[in-house]
Amino acid sequence: DGVPLETLDARAAREMAPGINPGCLGGVYSPIDGQAGAMATVEAFASAARRLDARVEEGAVVKALVVEDSRVVGIERGDGSRQPCDVAVVTAGAWTTSLLAPLGVNLPLHTRPLQMLLTRPAPGSLPPVLGCFERKISFKQLTGGAFLIGGGWPGRVVDHEANRWQVLEDSVRGSLEVAGEVYPPVAACALDRSWIGLEAFLPDELPAIGPVPGLGGLLVATGFSGHGFALSPMVGDVLARLALGREALPSLWCDLRVDRPSLAGS
Repeated sequence: DGVPLETLDARAAREMAPGINPGCLGGVYSPIDGQAGAMATVEAFASAARRLDARVEEGAVVKALVVEDSRVVGIERGDGSRQPCDVAVVTAGAWTTSLLAPLGVNLPLHTRPLQMLLTRPAPGSLPPVLGCFERKISFKQLTGGAFLIGGGWPGRVVDHEANRWQVLEDSVRGSLEVAGEVYPPVAACALDRSWIGLEAFLPDELPAIGPVPGLGGLLVATGFSGHGFALSPMVGDVLARLALGREALPSLWCDLRVDRPSLAGS
């Protein structure tokens, strides 16, 4: 049925987000929107999987996929040992290419180093997540009072494979300036820390999900272009169904398949 949206005039916007810039003319609001902590969410999914007897390994390095007769039959670990599998699911984000390219699978992925900022805790309460048309800003107030600020400000990649990056002072300054203009209370907040996340993007900024033509035993979900966290419960369900040979609702993933026309020749 789609996502319910409400348009807000200036007064309604100020009532929903007290402290917003007085020049705000209005906004768009979804009553089913929300926020969640990424690490807490991952840990919750992992705990649920363990309760169903799944084995979860953290810090395990996957060096390569093992292929026999045009089918992925296992993974090669960083220590050289091999783990057999019926189906391998590659959800390696910005590092997907290092696993797929040796198999001749060349998705047109490119990496963007995107900045995040976290302020010290502040008084008050901002219930909604705020974004702004034509401004590089997205931010929310966490339960402890700190503001988490994103919006696509760039950092610099130092070593892609090792996930080493550099925060750029101009991006930090620019992000804080925009946040303070949109929501002035942020301007009084001290910055606690900053970091960069390496995001995998595809040319049409839509993810690639599903099997890889010509290679059995392999599923891929990558190139989420900044939208992966919000989509992860649905994507996980689709991948689980495909891995088990069950039906996955075509409307959820078929237009996002790995061999879709919009990725050809990119």
